[in-house]
Parts: sequence; structure tokens; C-alpha cells
Amino acid sequence: MSVENKLDKIFAMKRKREILPIIHEVNSCELLKGKNALISGGTGGIGLAIAEELVKSGANVVVGGTKHNKLKQSVEYLNNIKADCAKYVKFDMSNSDLFDSILKDAIACFGRIDIFVNAAGVHTENASIDKMNSDEVDRILNINLKGPYLFSIKLREYMIENRIKGHMLFISSSREFEPAWSPYGISKWGLNGMIQGLASIFVEDGIIVNGLAPGTTATGLIGYHNGESIYTEDNMLKRLALPIEIATIAKMMVSGVGDFIVGEVVRVSAGRGIIDIRS
Repeated sequence: MSVENKLDKIFAMKRKREILPIIHEVNSCELLKGKNALISGGTGGIGLAIAEELVKSGANVVVGGTKHNKLKQSVEYLNNIKADCAKYVKFDMSNSDLFDSILKDAIACFGRIDIFVNAAGVHTENASIDKMNSDEVDRILNINLKGPYLFSIKLREYMIENRIKGHMLFISSSREFEPAWSPYGISKWGLNGMIQGLASIFVEDGIIVNGLAPGTTATGLIGYHNGESIYTEDNMLKRLALPIEIATIAKMMVSGVGDFIVGEVVRVSAGRGIIDIRS
């Protein structure tokens, strides 16, 4: 055996010895204690529900969004649950020129970022292929795909520089498993591939990347208002998903409990996109 091969074997054995099992907290109130999360789209139904679940699990949360009033209201709501646990930053996912300053502002809120949840997303307006135009395509793809891609790259650089073993979770849609012709559907197909691709690269840096693909959920994004019926024909269970259902799974996936889930897009869709696929 050559000297080079012997050295390779020694280093390989050393790496094996450094890998130790991790015992995780099971108390849900302590699950994310000491962690700081940034949530883009954090004022929306799913985003805010995730922020609430992370706060209840011990994390501090930086809420990102474009509307100052909604940001202020969301942070006040979260701080009423747990004092001084939430702050906000203006975060326009369509403007990548501002990503450096957005990340800097988010880090300054609590000193570091351990978790990133991308819940920002928009639907296609006038969803008819005969009415589609380049401006609408650009709007959807910039917010739903291009922005998350470019921001995650910058966040990875920050985490590597600061030796942070973090989590990134992208909220997608069950539409990403169905035939796509609208910019929304196309963006979700692209997001699915991006999650798998980034996960394969980022995991080498100790950064866990995954996605969640909800079915139709009771949020303002689909025009739902509190108190309305959650009945729907969109899935096998005949009801809308609730934001808390999505948030509970998201909490698990960005905690140490979810460390062995890598590059997955978990469907929370009552079978839609799995056993109930529609065009």
C-alpha cells in the first residue's frame, strides 16, 4: 500500500470517529431553544403559522415581508405569545439586488440565523394560457423560484463563514407533482428540482435543505377568510388543509429531529399529487 493510500485510510478512520449520535430534546417547548429563524412571507397564513410554531418551540423569529403594517401586526402577535421573540425586516423576494442588505438586517435582529423558511409565494393571475404575458411570467418566477434560489446561495455563504449547521425549508405546493402550464405550476416544478439540487450540495456544509408541498390550504392566498367552510373537492379528504397542520410538520423538519431528512419534498396534501393527480 502506498503512503498516499495509507494516509487516506487514516484520515477516513479519523472522520468516522468524529461522527457521533445526537440525542435530541423531545420537549416541544425546547425543540428550537437558542435558534434564530428567518421566515420570508412570514405575514401570510402558512408563514405566520410556522413563525408561531417556531416561537412556541423556543426559537426567535425574524419575519420577512413587503407590507409594513402586516409586518408590524405579525410581530406584535408573536411577541404577545413570547416577549421579545420576534422582529421583522422588509423582504422583497423579487428584488435580488437587496438580498445582501436584507440578510445583514436579518442577522442583526438576533445576532445570527440558524433557520431559513421560504414561505413567500404568489399565484398566477388571470390563469389562462391564452392570456399569459411575459410580465406575469417574470413576476411569478422571480418571487417563487429565482429569488429563493439566489437568496439561499447567499445564506449558505454566511452559514459556512460562521460555521452554522443550519436548516433551509422551502414551502412549495402539491402542484409541483402535477402537469404544469401556468407560471405558478412551472415555478413549483422548478422549486422541486432546486430543493433536491441544493440539498445535495449544501449537506456537505452541514446545511439541511428540504421542502414542504401543501395541498390547498385555508389561507388568504386562495381567498379564504376565517370562519368560512373548509369543504373542498380538491382532495380525497374533502377539506382544506389548515395552516397549523403545515406549520407543525415544518417545525419538525427545521429542528434537529429532522436532520436525517435531506432533499425531500414532503407532500401534505390529503393524497393530491400522490394518488389523486389532476391536469
